[in-house]
Amino acid sequence: MADMERKPHGRMGYATCLPDPRWDDNDFVQNMGHALAGLVPMKLSELSGKGEAELQALAQEAAKTITEKGDVFQYQADQRKRGWKPSGVLSALATAYAVLALNQPGEGVTFFAFHACFWEHEGCPKNLDR
Repeated sequence: MADMERKPHGRMGYATCLPDPRWDDNDFVQNMGHALAGLVPMKLSELSGKGEAELQALAQEAAKTITEKGDVFQYQADQRKRGWKPSGVLSALATAYAVLALNQPGEGVTFFAFHACFWEHEGCPKNLDR
């Protein structure tokens, strides 16, 4: 789809948790989805005017944070006993989803029972939500 034909989902884009029975009993995944549903649209709005090189750098930084500190984030209850500090992983995940969604104008990104997109597209869960 050419840039001129793209129609954004407003300034904030769109993000939603998708029904997936694999995660119905997983509180961690459910809570992550709800947190990302609030954070990713803000990141989409913030990053929508950035150039490709800047988005690439942000994606690399997010990937580094997620890989280096993901375990600290996932097991932070254990870390509190040892002087817990914020890991930055939640923000990095929101940035990663936003960058991926901005780079997929025809479909957005769907991963781990979560969908994010900035531009309207065929098959978007937003159309099913209404």
